[in-house]
Amino acid sequence: MSNEWHNSGSDCCSPFSTCALAWCCPCFVHGRVQHRVNKDGMLNGYSSCNMNCCAWACLAHFGCQWILQMMSRGEIRRKYNLKGDGCTDCLCACCCTPCDLAQQDKEAEHQEKQRLMGNGAQAINVQPLKMDGGMVYGQQQQFQQHPQQPQAMYHATQ
Repeated sequence: MSNEWHNSGSDCCSPFSTCALAWCCPCFVHGRVQHRVNKDGMLNGYSSCNMNCCAWACLAHFGCQWILQMMSRGEIRRKYNLKGDGCTDCLCACCCTPCDLAQQDKEAEHQEKQRLMGNGAQAINVQPLKMDGGMVYGQQQQFQQHPQQPQAMYHATQ
Protein backbone atom coordinates (compact mmCIF):
# COMPACT_ATOMS: atom_id res chain seq x y z
CA MET A 1 0.00 0.00 0.00
CA SER A 2 1.30 3.43 -0.93
CA ASN A 3 1.72 6.26 1.52
CA GLU A 4 0.45 9.81 1.17
CA TRP A 5 2.89 12.59 0.36
CA HIS A 6 3.85 14.33 3.59
CA ASN A 7 3.90 17.73 1.88
CA SER A 8 1.18 19.06 -0.39
CA GLY A 9 2.06 20.47 -3.80
CA SER A 10 -0.11 23.50 -3.07
CA ASP A 11 1.92 24.26 0.08
CA CYS A 12 4.88 25.50 -1.94
CA CYS A 13 5.31 28.85 -0.17
CA SER A 14 6.58 27.34 3.05
CA PRO A 15 9.44 27.64 3.83
CA PHE A 16 9.89 30.82 1.88
CA SER A 17 13.56 30.14 1.10
CA THR A 18 12.68 26.93 -0.78
CA CYS A 19 9.81 28.69 -2.55
CA ALA A 20 11.99 31.60 -3.66
CA LEU A 21 14.76 29.29 -4.83
CA ALA A 22 12.28 27.13 -6.75
CA TRP A 23 10.94 30.22 -8.55
CA CYS A 24 14.27 32.02 -9.15
CA CYS A 25 16.82 29.19 -9.53
CA PRO A 26 14.85 25.97 -10.00
CA CYS A 27 17.89 24.08 -11.30
CA PHE A 28 19.51 24.40 -7.84
CA VAL A 29 16.45 22.85 -6.17
CA HIS A 30 16.41 19.99 -8.68
CA GLY A 31 20.11 19.35 -8.04
CA ARG A 32 19.54 19.39 -4.27
CA VAL A 33 16.65 16.93 -4.55
CA GLN A 34 18.70 14.56 -6.69
CA HIS A 35 21.65 14.71 -4.30
CA ARG A 36 19.39 14.08 -1.29
CA VAL A 37 17.57 11.16 -2.94
CA ASN A 38 20.48 9.46 -4.71
CA LYS A 39 23.62 10.29 -2.74
CA ASP A 40 23.21 11.60 0.80
CA GLY A 41 19.99 12.43 2.60
CA MET A 42 21.65 15.01 4.83
CA LEU A 43 23.38 16.76 1.89
CA ASN A 44 26.93 15.88 2.92
CA GLY A 45 29.19 16.70 -0.01
CA TYR A 46 26.46 18.71 -1.75
CA SER A 47 27.36 21.50 -4.16
CA SER A 48 24.60 23.79 -5.43
CA CYS A 49 25.92 23.68 -8.98
CA ASN A 50 26.14 19.94 -9.74
CA MET A 51 25.56 17.81 -12.83
CA ASN A 52 21.83 17.42 -12.14
CA CYS A 53 21.50 21.19 -11.82
CA CYS A 54 23.37 21.73 -15.10
CA ALA A 55 21.31 19.09 -16.93
CA TRP A 56 18.07 20.70 -15.72
CA ALA A 57 19.28 24.16 -16.79
CA CYS A 58 20.32 22.90 -20.24
CA LEU A 59 16.98 21.23 -20.85
CA ALA A 60 15.19 24.36 -19.62
CA HIS A 61 16.64 26.29 -22.57
CA PHE A 62 14.63 24.00 -24.83
CA GLY A 63 11.55 23.91 -22.58
CA CYS A 64 12.11 20.24 -21.74
CA GLN A 65 13.15 20.46 -18.07
CA TRP A 66 9.85 18.88 -17.11
CA ILE A 67 11.18 15.52 -18.36
CA LEU A 68 13.90 15.40 -15.68
CA GLN A 69 11.49 16.72 -13.09
CA MET A 70 8.87 14.10 -13.99
CA MET A 71 11.50 11.35 -13.75
CA SER A 72 12.67 12.72 -10.39
CA ARG A 73 9.12 12.73 -9.05
CA GLY A 74 8.63 9.11 -10.13
CA GLU A 75 11.93 8.16 -8.49
CA ILE A 76 10.83 9.79 -5.21
CA ARG A 77 7.48 7.99 -5.37
CA ARG A 78 9.17 4.60 -5.86
CA LYS A 79 11.89 5.10 -3.27
CA TYR A 80 9.54 6.24 -0.50
CA ASN A 81 6.47 4.23 -1.62
CA LEU A 82 4.25 7.27 -2.21
CA LYS A 83 0.92 7.50 -3.99
CA GLY A 84 0.73 8.68 -7.57
CA ASP A 85 1.44 7.57 -11.13
CA GLY A 86 3.25 8.72 -14.24
CA CYS A 87 0.32 10.86 -15.36
CA THR A 88 0.26 12.90 -12.15
CA ASP A 89 4.06 13.15 -12.26
CA CYS A 90 3.85 14.58 -15.76
CA LEU A 91 1.05 17.02 -14.89
CA CYS A 92 2.84 18.28 -11.77
CA ALA A 93 6.14 18.73 -13.59
CA CYS A 94 4.55 20.51 -16.57
CA CYS A 95 1.87 22.65 -14.97
CA CYS A 96 3.59 24.08 -11.91
CA THR A 97 7.32 23.53 -12.02
CA PRO A 98 8.28 25.61 -8.94
CA CYS A 99 5.54 24.13 -6.75
CA ASP A 100 6.47 20.61 -7.81
CA LEU A 101 10.17 21.24 -7.13
CA ALA A 102 9.38 22.66 -3.69
CA GLN A 103 7.20 19.63 -2.91
CA GLN A 104 9.91 17.21 -4.05
CA ASP A 105 12.54 19.01 -1.99
CA LYS A 106 10.45 19.05 1.18
CA GLU A 107 9.30 15.46 0.71
CA ALA A 108 12.83 14.12 0.14
CA GLU A 109 14.08 16.02 3.18
CA HIS A 110 11.24 14.70 5.35
CA GLN A 111 11.60 11.10 4.15
CA GLU A 112 15.38 11.07 4.60
CA LYS A 113 15.09 12.46 8.13
CA GLN A 114 12.50 9.78 8.94
CA ARG A 115 14.74 7.09 7.49
CA LEU A 116 17.77 8.25 9.47
CA MET A 117 15.79 8.56 12.70
CA GLY A 118 14.39 5.06 12.40
CA ASN A 119 10.78 5.50 11.29
CA GLY A 120 9.43 8.09 13.65
CA ALA A 121 11.83 8.01 16.59
CA GLN A 122 12.69 11.45 17.86
CA ALA A 123 16.26 12.62 17.63
CA ILE A 124 17.80 13.59 20.95
CA ASN A 125 21.00 15.57 21.19
CA VAL A 126 23.07 13.99 23.93
CA GLN A 127 26.70 14.72 24.61
CA PRO A 128 28.59 11.52 25.39
CA LEU A 129 30.44 11.28 28.68
CA LYS A 130 33.65 10.16 26.99
CA MET A 131 34.96 11.57 23.75
CA ASP A 132 37.61 10.17 21.40
CA GLY A 133 40.31 12.50 22.68
CA GLY A 134 40.22 10.79 26.07
CA MET A 135 38.47 13.68 27.77
CA VAL A 136 35.91 12.64 30.35
CA TYR A 137 32.99 14.81 31.28
CA GLY A 138 31.34 14.01 34.57
CA GLN A 139 27.93 14.98 35.80
CA GLN A 140 27.54 18.71 36.08
CA GLN A 141 26.61 20.10 39.45
CA GLN A 142 23.77 22.52 39.69
CA PHE A 143 24.46 25.50 41.86
CA GLN A 144 21.82 27.56 43.53
CA GLN A 145 22.50 31.25 43.34
CA HIS A 146 22.10 33.24 46.50
CA PRO A 147 21.22 36.91 46.39
CA GLN A 148 24.32 38.99 46.94
CA GLN A 149 24.58 41.98 49.18
CA PRO A 150 24.74 45.16 47.17
CA GLN A 151 28.22 46.64 47.22
CA ALA A 152 28.97 50.30 47.14
CA MET A 153 29.76 51.41 43.65
CA TYR A 154 31.60 54.51 44.77
CA HIS A 155 34.40 55.32 47.17
CA ALA A 156 34.24 58.23 49.54
CA THR A 157 37.04 60.64 48.95
CA GLN A 158 38.41 62.87 51.63
